[in-house]
Amino acid sequence: MIYFQVCKSEELLNSPYNKRQEEAQAEVKRGSILASDGRTVLAETQEDEAGNSYRVYPYYQLFAHTVGYQVYGGSGLEATKNNDLIHSHASLVTQVQNDLDEVKKTGDDLVTTLDPVLQQAASDALGQNQGAVIVMDVDTGEILADYSSPSFDPNSVEQNWDSLVTNDQGVFMNRAMQGLYAPGSTFKIVTALAYLRQYGSFDDFHYSCQGTYENAGFTIHCAGYAAHGEEDIAGAMANSCNCAFAWMAVNMIDRDILRETAESLGFNDETLSLDLPCTISEFHVDGSTPDQLLMQTAIGQGDTLATPMQMLMIADAVANGGRMMKPRFVKEVVSSDGNVVRTEESSTLREAMTPSEAASLRDLLSGVVAYGTATDLAGLPYNIAGKTGTAEYGNVDDNTAHSWFTGFSGTGQNDIAVCVLVEGGGNGLAPATTVAGYVFQNYFG
Repeated sequence: MIYFQVCKSEELLNSPYNKRQEEAQAEVKRGSILASDGRTVLAETQEDEAGNSYRVYPYYQLFAHTVGYQVYGGSGLEATKNNDLIHSHASLVTQVQNDLDEVKKTGDDLVTTLDPVLQQAASDALGQNQGAVIVMDVDTGEILADYSSPSFDPNSVEQNWDSLVTNDQGVFMNRAMQGLYAPGSTFKIVTALAYLRQYGSFDDFHYSCQGTYENAGFTIHCAGYAAHGEEDIAGAMANSCNCAFAWMAVNMIDRDILRETAESLGFNDETLSLDLPCTISEFHVDGSTPDQLLMQTAIGQGDTLATPMQMLMIADAVANGGRMMKPRFVKEVVSSDGNVVRTEESSTLREAMTPSEAASLRDLLSGVVAYGTATDLAGLPYNIAGKTGTAEYGNVDDNTAHSWFTGFSGTGQNDIAVCVLVEGGGNGLAPATTVAGYVFQNYFG
């Protein structure tokens, strides 16, 4: 009883199989879902001349994955916050007046953290590419934008249900929250942190890159087989040197420390519970992992899989002095007559790293932008730090790869963390840094 009332209560309250929800929905006009300004409508209930209620989504496909839809069990916030939307906390006077007027009570409104301008910028930047853009306020964990492509129009889900569910592009999947991808070189943040935890500093790390590194008959090569020469850790990170990180993992990092580091950042975390469904990121290394697989794992390939949300949270922890904020999509719940029912407070998800570790990684990621693989962002009039990634998938001979960027601004005020995943955008086809740059520019004006 305690388990269901304490641990599972919200899930059960919002379940479409809960018969009490059907009764409440019959008696209450569903509340609206609003943008972060508390005024802009993202979803609302309207009535036709016959008095039939229907749900309207003014932004069409722009917020489809986050706001969701209400029919067929629902999705997005429409599903996970259903209980708030169909229960009224209006004043007693308002409820009595509704009874006298013989009109339904109006459910509470949901004020989200979402910024329509930034959401549109994310959509514009991603363009026709498939992928995801997710943006978080570094200090509060508020999700300012969560855009996934391809998308769909929630206004016509019921009419187009058959074609949508059979669509082979996965239009219903929120790629930022549920898509699992090889993280590519963005995972080098994790590998570097494992090294730092084992040795206490990066001072003694040096590597001579010849463009390839061979171990046990398996060869890792840097992009374009570029030989980076003598490198310290800053150079290896800025150059995104595959050989240096593969060599580091095999020869210098204890496998258990690498696994513990990944898990301290959220990989394999079965307890993760957010406002929207989020797939668990996967990391598989133990004492029996062969060197060949470890080499791939260190550079974000192999069996490692991550959601864009996971890599966003890692960037947030680096930017935030080691504190990983809990991502949240809701600011407050407000009654139909304007009274605040509940405010969602910011909270720390975990102390992912020490302030000293975060500072060391922040310096490395600043170098990536200043003189490394993300120099496209160096010309912006504010400090940006981050890590690019190119993650191979499918047949290696096909040269197919996803493009990644995860990073953050460092202005010292209202900073954001941004993660971009462009499916098939690797090897310069559709760089994630270009998408991220557009988002940063729109946020800072």
